[in-house]
Amino acid sequence: MSATAYSTRRFSFAAGHRYWVETWPAAENERVFGRLTVSHGHNYTVDVTVRGPIDERTGMVIDLGELKRIVGETVVDRFDHADLNADPLFRSRVPTTENLALVIWDLLAAKVGAERLWQVRVWEDPTLYVDVRGEARSDEPRPSMTGDVRGEARSDEPRPSTTGVVRGEARSDEPSRSPTPIVREEPHER
Repeated sequence: MSATAYSTRRFSFAAGHRYWVETWPAAENERVFGRLTVSHGHNYTVDVTVRGPIDERTGMVIDLGELKRIVGETVVDRFDHADLNADPLFRSRVPTTENLALVIWDLLAAKVGAERLWQVRVWEDPTLYVDVRGEARSDEPRPSMTGDVRGEARSDEPRPSTTGVVRGEARSDEPSRSPTPIVREEPHER
């Protein structure tokens, strides 16, 4: 029996977005999102952690070159220098850091396996990150800021995750195990 280890690789990309719910009046969007209704961008950092037994032959949990290829092709190539609002995966959700982390989780879980993908951490800036882990029960409700969602997901798009746990707020230690997302009273203060 081999020991379980957690390997993390860091990636980065730059992307633009704005917070806006099409089904809300402009005044409601302005009230809820403030200055974030204007297009702006971030230099995102994404930490992808996989877990598993340490392979006795290679001494690794995963071939980090293969992980780099998967994340590069699946996440970085898709989102780098992109308008997140124009991406089909954000058609029915606001491209917040929380939703971006969920989307990245879903994209990567489909490639590396949800049982191996331990955590996706998306840094919006040096003071704000969101963690998504695959430890939540599938029957847990997910908070939504999308308003009325219409239409169906295309078959080539991952379904919204029912397994991720959203956490946020930078801290120096490991995040708590609470599945409750951190809710900001004034989200436009990001």
